[in-house]
Amino acid sequence: MIEPASMPLMTLPIPGLSSPCEDEEIERVKAALYALDPTGQRMADVIRATYDQLLDGRRMGRWDYQDLHKTEKTHMGTLVEINIFKDFELEEGNVADYVIDGIEVDCKYAKRVGGWEIGPELVGYICLVVTANDLKSTWQAGLVRASKEKLRETENRDKKRRLSPAGVDSILWLWGGERKLATNQLLHMDPVKRNRIMSAKGRIKGKDGQARINQLFIELQGVVVRRVTVETVGHGLEDPLKRARSNGGARDALRSKGILVLGHQDNDPLVARSLKLDVPKKGEFIAVRVVPAPEPRDERPVAEIEGRSWVVARDDEPRVTAPVIPRKKFSPEPEAE
Repeated sequence: MIEPASMPLMTLPIPGLSSPCEDEEIERVKAALYALDPTGQRMADVIRATYDQLLDGRRMGRWDYQDLHKTEKTHMGTLVEINIFKDFELEEGNVADYVIDGIEVDCKYAKRVGGWEIGPELVGYICLVVTANDLKSTWQAGLVRASKEKLRETENRDKKRRLSPAGVDSILWLWGGERKLATNQLLHMDPVKRNRIMSAKGRIKGKDGQARINQLFIELQGVVVRRVTVETVGHGLEDPLKRARSNGGARDALRSKGILVLGHQDNDPLVARSLKLDVPKKGEFIAVRVVPAPEPRDERPVAEIEGRSWVVARDDEPRVTAPVIPRKKFSPEPEAE
């Protein structure tokens, strides 16, 4: 348990008083957050991970926020606050959630701008207000002083109040305002494709999870498939990521269809780069159907695999069995003397 920090001098201004110190403290908090996260990518990753944590696709097979229970939805704000605290390695506050550059800052999450509820104990404190929309793949985070004149007069049963229109207008939006959230691939997928994936059945009893993962790479080609997508599609399996690889996984099963399933290890990144595909990171995959390079060569990028040239297949090209990519990394060609 982190010991609470002592209350810094001048953190809590006189309620209703707007002063240069108020702006100075917000600027200091902003500068501290930018030092930890210059581009906002770290915050974006935390928010994406929090959505994925709450959906719990690996165990529950869920990908839509609307499928969560009401009590789970209310837990989103707590998880955002905790995950920012952990990822940014912040100090715990006395009254507010964090201490940032000696200033107490409370974290508030809401589904929409202006939906944050602020308790009476936080009047006068700086709030890090966060909102995200998985359907729109966007997020925002900003700083605002929850001073008396920036809060609505009305309060709920817990005596919490929301920002007034003037309070919302005074938010200092961080990292340029509305930003892109990593796409929830199953949520944004063509429903027909998604249904084919999630309803796939194995020929052998108990193999439905493997069948779903195989179908995922048939339906979703040429784009990096996120780890959580594989885990959600393979829900119920002990190790969904393993079922995307060889030894009976999708990589072996889909070769007869001409499909390569590339990961982040061994020679896979080299093949992906050679074919001008995005290179998967750890836990990610990218699938693509390939055919032998035509002669004479056309404009398509070429990957040399086991002495033969391969290109990404066009829709009208016949299906051929995909090559086996050696797991041992290719050795660079020796330089001519």
